[in-house]
Amino acid sequence: MKNKVDGKEKNLLYKICLWIGLALIIYYIGLRLISGFIAFSSMFCLLGIILFIYGFIELKFKVNIWGRIPKLLKRIIIVLFFIGMSIFIIIEGVIIYNGHHYDKERPDYLMVLGAGLRGSKISASLLYRLDTAVEYNKLYPDVKIIVSGGQGPDEDISEAKAMKDYLISKGIDESLIISEDKSTNTYENFLFTKKILEDETGEEDFTVTVISNNFHMYRAKYLGEQVGFECLGYPAPSHAASSFIFYTREFFGVIKAYIFKR
Repeated sequence: MKNKVDGKEKNLLYKICLWIGLALIIYYIGLRLISGFIAFSSMFCLLGIILFIYGFIELKFKVNIWGRIPKLLKRIIIVLFFIGMSIFIIIEGVIIYNGHHYDKERPDYLMVLGAGLRGSKISASLLYRLDTAVEYNKLYPDVKIIVSGGQGPDEDISEAKAMKDYLISKGIDESLIISEDKSTNTYENFLFTKKILEDETGEEDFTVTVISNNFHMYRAKYLGEQVGFECLGYPAPSHAASSFIFYTREFFGVIKAYIFKR
């Protein structure tokens, strides 16, 4: 009787693996059709394929792969899994909180982080950030806006140039905009911007309100503080269909930032 119950529980687990795998594969295909390639999305597809194949093999051929693993190794895998999941849940909680918390205190500067161009066309993520900056400008119309982002190999102009042009087209006074057009990552956004502000003002301490997409807000503020800024956050939205990937990917970005401080 016990063996029959165990067999039913295992079959249910294998079916869950199969259906989760299938769902991840369909999710990946849907994203490719809607949004094109998104970094890290292929990992979801790979995980989906592995889960689908594992569930299918176990249901079809009764191989019992997990049962063949030595007990000690099983315990190590289970312990590592629960430790990893605990860390993941805690960090994702911090990421989600910061992505939905709006600081409305007056800063010294507003800083909009670049997010890639397609040639000279503004990406969807960057457009969300810029529209949020236009919205924020209504709170403090006289606060200067820093647009930060260099020019990638597949970009016709720098992100800073595209961002500045867009803000001007939305009625932002050009004299309010400071451009940083050399950075290639989030850490450099802050590092190069701080140098510009120090050279311009002769001061070292600045409070900036950072605008980035919600999933990226925590890491952006963390890296800004590593450089020496006091960082406030005003998160921009992100594409709903891609949020699952963005938030999951950001976990690994945060771990990298913790280790390398950049």
